[in-house]
Amino acid sequence: MNRPQSVTVLAILQLISGIFSLLDGLFILLFAGVLGGLGAVGFGAKVGTVIGGFIAIFAGIAIIIGIISLVLAWGLLQLKKWAWTGTLIIHVIAVVTQIAKMLGSAGAAVNFLSLGFAIASIYYLLQPDVKQAFSVELPF
Repeated sequence: MNRPQSVTVLAILQLISGIFSLLDGLFILLFAGVLGGLGAVGFGAKVGTVIGGFIAIFAGIAIIIGIISLVLAWGLLQLKKWAWTGTLIIHVIAVVTQIAKMLGSAGAAVNFLSLGFAIASIYYLLQPDVKQAFSVELPF
């Protein structure tokens, strides 16, 4: 079966998202290193190390999400059923986390964009032609 155009668009957006997540993780990791370094210079070694460590954990999570996004993008382009499932799961989680972020803060524009992207992705993944391309059978 030919790949629907919407799947190609989703895969490209997933690829871009993965690249940004990887870059985000690398920059966060750099920031964690700077904080750890400031702690070593005398700005509260224990505090700098602890905060730097926590930030490094978030960086690792961002890098892992970036790698998963890149793999999912490849799988979407290849019409792999696991990529459809994984992308759906990732975007459902994204909807929940973006709503939680907006409730917990002033709701930055990036949260609205991320929420919109996740909802649009779920919508397109559930379209009949896309489900058929991935051989997915759902009761709705």
